[in-house]
Amino acid sequence: MRKIDFRQKQIKLRKKFFPTLIITVFLWLLVGLVVYFVDPENYGSIPLLFFLFFLALLFTLSTLFANTRRGLIATCSITVFLILRYLGVGNIINFLLLLGLAIASEFYFSRSE
Repeated sequence: MRKIDFRQKQIKLRKKFFPTLIITVFLWLLVGLVVYFVDPENYGSIPLLFFLFFLALLFTLSTLFANTRRGLIATCSITVFLILRYLGVGNIINFLLLLGLAIASEFYFSRSE
C-alpha cells in the first residue's frame, strides 16, 4: 500500500468534529428552550425533555470520551438516574447501582472485542 492510499484511508476514517459540535450545541440549546419555555403540565413535555437531554448528553459524552460506546453507556446511566429522580426513587443507592452497572458493562464490552 502506498503512502498516499494509506493517508486517504486515514482521512476517511477520521471523525468529523465540527458537525458534531454544531449538533451538540443545537441540542443543548433545544434542551434549554424546552426547560425555559415549555410548561411541564403539557402532555408529552417531560418525555420530550428526557429525549432531548439523552441526545444532547450522548453527543457530548461521545465527543469527550472519543468513543461512542462509552458515551452511550454513560448517557443511559445518567438518563435512567434522572428518570428515577423524577419518579421520586432516585437516591444514592440507585446511583451507585447504576454506576456499578455502567462500569461492569464497559468492562464486559471492552473484553468482548
